[in-house]
Amino acid sequence: MQQSVPLAKDDTKPPSTSAVWVDARNKMPHPVARALRTLQQANTSKEQYEALLDAAEILAISVSVTAAALLRGKSGGSEGSEESGRRNLSTLRSALLAGGGATFGTWTNWLEALRPFAASHPDVVPGLPNALRGDLHTTGLVDHLNALRTERNRAAHGDRPQSAGESTVRVAEIRPHLEQALIKAEFLTRLPWLLTVSCSYRPRSDTFDVVAHHVMGDHPDFERREFTWPDPVANDVFYVLSAEGPVTLSPFVASLFCPQCRQMEVCYSARAAKNTGPATLKSFARGHTVHSPDLGDEIRSLPDHRQGTAP
Repeated sequence: MQQSVPLAKDDTKPPSTSAVWVDARNKMPHPVARALRTLQQANTSKEQYEALLDAAEILAISVSVTAAALLRGKSGGSEGSEESGRRNLSTLRSALLAGGGATFGTWTNWLEALRPFAASHPDVVPGLPNALRGDLHTTGLVDHLNALRTERNRAAHGDRPQSAGESTVRVAEIRPHLEQALIKAEFLTRLPWLLTVSCSYRPRSDTFDVVAHHVMGDHPDFERREFTWPDPVANDVFYVLSAEGPVTLSPFVASLFCPQCRQMEVCYSARAAKNTGPATLKSFARGHTVHSPDLGDEIRSLPDHRQGTAP
């Protein structure tokens, strides 16, 4: 049984001693870790309520884009696995090209649809099959995320908490779902996000020396790490580091200049037009909109199952 949030005062803060929260803030991809820091620093129960739902959606996005990147990079192999992987990527492509773009439900629905593929190809996204698994005795990751999504929809349709006391009660009701979702998504801590800084060729060894930011944990000043890889990588591009090497997170995640923040922000793809035009991305931190012409083309180049091939 999870600890509940005390119900007394408006300035109550979520407990910060749980090992789950500490580990997540230290080891999860930065967007998730930062969202949890914001939650734990919230000054009022109303702020906690909003921050908790934001953290839940960011977790859903982070799991989804990591899985999509690895699926795109590693779904080759047997003909059946490649076709199944392409079908799942095509579903995500269609969602990003739909008029309204990606929502909380887009990510949870996509993860639920990915469950059969993950179960039959457990090595593509290590840890994801166990996270998604649910039965009469175990609640899976998507079930916890959907409980949080239902609460977000409830608030979006006019049923927000009307008082500090109600906010505190509703935080106590939904906080265990976020904690359990973090436990289920722990595999993300073993799939670090990197933002490349430089890549230089070493002729003698026929390898590439790479410097990259380690975009994990809640601290905004990312550690610089050095790698030697057999293949080159692009500069200023996000990668997820799998056991087999780096796999690009583009077009799902990008580092872009936000005109509103006037600084570089970690952003995720939210939508793009079907035929031409830029992609619309949103910053994880504040939800600001940023446009990228290159990523629009890259999203449209994802597999389109209706055509049986990538465009």
